[in-house]
Amino acid sequence: MDLIDLKLISHTSDSDVYLKNIESAVSDFSPMLLDSDQWNQSFITSLECFKVKTVGQRAMLDFSSLPRVVKNELKLYWAKVLSDVRNDSRSIIERRIYPHKWINDNWPMIASYFKVTCIAEIPSPMFPEDGSVGNTPGKVSHNKELIALFSSSENNKRRKEFELETIKNNSIEIRSYVSSRISTIGDFHKGIIINREQFKPLASRLVIYYNDLYSEDDVRFKDAQRSSDSYLNFYIYPPWMRKAIYSHVVGKIENNELGPKTLVSYFRRFSYFRDFMHEKFDDPKPSLISNQLVEDEFLSWGNDKGLAGKNWFTDTIAMLHTAAITFPHLWPSISVSSRVTRKVKNSHYKRGLGRIGHNQESAGRSYSQRIIDEINVALVSTPYPVSTVFSLITSVGMRAEDGHAVLYDCLQDDPHDDNFMLLHYWQNKVKKWNIKPLLKKDKAHSHLINLIEEQRQLLNSKYKRKTKYLFPSFTGKHESFYSPSWTLSEIKKSIIKAGIKDDEGSPLKFHWHALRHTKGTSLAESGHDILTIMMELGHTSPDMATVYVNNRLKLKKMALLEKGGGRYITIKGEVDDKIGELLVRKEGLAATRVCGGACTLPAQIGDWCEHANACYTCNYYRADSKDVDFFKNERSAIEYTIDEQQSELEEIGNSGRQRQFDITKKRLDKNKDVFTSLTNIIEAIEVSGTYKGQVRQAKTVSLEKKDD
Repeated sequence: MDLIDLKLISHTSDSDVYLKNIESAVSDFSPMLLDSDQWNQSFITSLECFKVKTVGQRAMLDFSSLPRVVKNELKLYWAKVLSDVRNDSRSIIERRIYPHKWINDNWPMIASYFKVTCIAEIPSPMFPEDGSVGNTPGKVSHNKELIALFSSSENNKRRKEFELETIKNNSIEIRSYVSSRISTIGDFHKGIIINREQFKPLASRLVIYYNDLYSEDDVRFKDAQRSSDSYLNFYIYPPWMRKAIYSHVVGKIENNELGPKTLVSYFRRFSYFRDFMHEKFDDPKPSLISNQLVEDEFLSWGNDKGLAGKNWFTDTIAMLHTAAITFPHLWPSISVSSRVTRKVKNSHYKRGLGRIGHNQESAGRSYSQRIIDEINVALVSTPYPVSTVFSLITSVGMRAEDGHAVLYDCLQDDPHDDNFMLLHYWQNKVKKWNIKPLLKKDKAHSHLINLIEEQRQLLNSKYKRKTKYLFPSFTGKHESFYSPSWTLSEIKKSIIKAGIKDDEGSPLKFHWHALRHTKGTSLAESGHDILTIMMELGHTSPDMATVYVNNRLKLKKMALLEKGGGRYITIKGEVDDKIGELLVRKEGLAATRVCGGACTLPAQIGDWCEHANACYTCNYYRADSKDVDFFKNERSAIEYTIDEQQSELEEIGNSGRQRQFDITKKRLDKNKDVFTSLTNIIEAIEVSGTYKGQVRQAKTVSLEKKDD
C-alpha cells in the first residue's frame, strides 16, 4: 500500500500519538512487520528477490536495542524502500544494511548526542522547523554531525571521498563528495522525516509529494521521477508564510495553471520576498505588508540584487493577492498597479537591448554548421547515448525533454504512402503530438531513419524485448529516460576538452534549446515558408516561426541574391514584398494560396472570379519565387500548346471558317500572354541580384563583398 493512501489518525508531534500513527502505518503495510522474527524472514525473502547474497546474521535486521518508536520508524522506512520498484537493486539494499545495524547498536549514544527520543526529531538542514532565510536548499543537505558520527565508526574510517567532474563558468572542476556508503545514513534520516509528515492532513503537511498533487494526465510525470518521488518542501519558508504559499500554489495546480516541470522554480520564487522581509524586520509578519512596502522597497531591493526577469515580482504580487482573499483576518489587501512592473530592471535581457532587441536576436541563438560538425566529432568519446540523442534532436529540432523521451515505437510506416515513414513524438510543453513525415529517398531523412532503427536493434540485443522509451534508463525495475541535464553536462565537458569556439571566437556555451533555433534557421535558409517551419517545429502559431524568417540578415541577402529582390513576384516581373505579411496576418487572411503562389484578392473570388487556380495573366497573382521549376514546366507546356494552336489556326484560316478562326486566335493570344508572364517571373527569379522591375536594386558582387 502506498504511504500516501494510509488512513492516518493524527498530525500532532506528540511522541505517543506519533508511535500510534507509525504502528498503524507499519501494520497496514503488513501485520507481520510488527514482529521482528517475522520481519526478518520477510526481509530475507526480499533480499533473495533482489539477488543480494547475504545470509544468516548478516541478513538479519536487529531491532533489539531500539525503543518502540525508533523500531517502527526503521520498519516503515524499510517497508517503503522494499515496496518501490526503483529500489530493486542489489547495491541499494546492501548499502543500507550497515547503517541500520549502526543505529541499532548505537542508538543510546545517538539519542544522547542530539537530545532526541526518535530519529525524526534529529535536526535536518533540509527541514528547518523555523524555515530558512537567505538559503533555499536545492540539493540534498544532510545533518553534518550525523554524517560525522557515522563516518567515525570502525567500518567507515577508511571510506574515502570520491571525485566527480563538474562544469562551472564554462570550465571543468573536480569536486569531492562523501562516499555513498556513508551518506546513506542521511537518506535514513531524510526518509523518516518525510514519512512523519505523511501522517498529517494534506493541508497541514510541510512535505507534500507531487503524486498527491498531479495525476498521470501530465504525460511522463511518473517516469520523470527517476530515482525517488519529487516533493514540495514547505520547511524552506518561515511559519508565517507557509499557509499563504500553500493556498496559492495548490490553487494554481488545481486550475491547471502550473505543471510539475515548472513547479520547483515557481515554488522557490517566493524566497526573495521571504529574505526581503527578514532583512527588513526583526519579526516579520503579514500585518507589516503594505502597498508602499511592496511597490517601492521590495521592488528596489530586487533591482539592487539584479534579479532576472519580472516573475520574482509579479508572482509575489499574485501570492499576496491570494493570501488576502484566503486569510483576510491575517493578510492585508494590497492593490499594486500593473504599471509598477515597468520599474523592474529586466536583467534577463542583454544589457541595452530590452525586450525588442532580445526578440530580434532570437534567431541568432543558433549554431553554424561548422560548430555542429565540431561537436559531432567531440561527442565520439562520450558515454551512451549522448551522441545519438544529439543527432536526433539536431535533425528534428525537438525540445530537449521531448528528444530524450521519444518512445520506442516512435517510427512507423506511412499506411498511405510507401515512400514515407512517420516519426511520432509528444511535445510536453504544448501537450500535443507532432508527426514528422520522413522521405525514405531523402538523404537526411534516410540518415534519421537508420539512426532510430539502429538504436532499436541495440535495445533488442541488450534487453531482448521492446522497451517503452527509445533511450531507456532503469532505476531498479523502473524504466525512465535519460535526463537532459546529464547529457547536457557530458556534452559541455566534451566541448571544453575539444576547445570548441563560437562564431565570435569565444568558448562555446552549449544549450540544448539552441539546436531547436538551429533547425528553424536552417529551414528558413532552405527557403521553407513560415507555415512549414511552424508545422515542422510544432509551434502553436505562425508568430513563433516568423523570428527565423524576418530577423536574419543572411536571409535578407539571400532574398536579394537568389529571389530577385523579394519572395513574391507579379506577372510583370516586379517584386511584391507585402504579400508575405498578408499570408500570415492573425486577424484573417488578406491573401490566399493558389498553385505556384498566391492570389491577393481572396475575398473577391466567391463574388465574381470563377477561377480557383493560378491565373498567370491576372494582375492580382503573385508567384512564389521558390517554385521556379514549376514555372519552367508550365512555360514548356504552354509553349508546346502555342505551337499546336498556330498550326491549327493556319488550317482553319485556309478552310475559310472565320468564326472558328477568331475563337482560336483569341485563345492563342491569351496563351502568348501567359507565356510572357511566365517568362517575366522566371527571369525575375533567376537573374542573380538584378531586379527586373522598374528600379534596379543590387548586384551580386557588391553584396558578396559586403557580406565578407
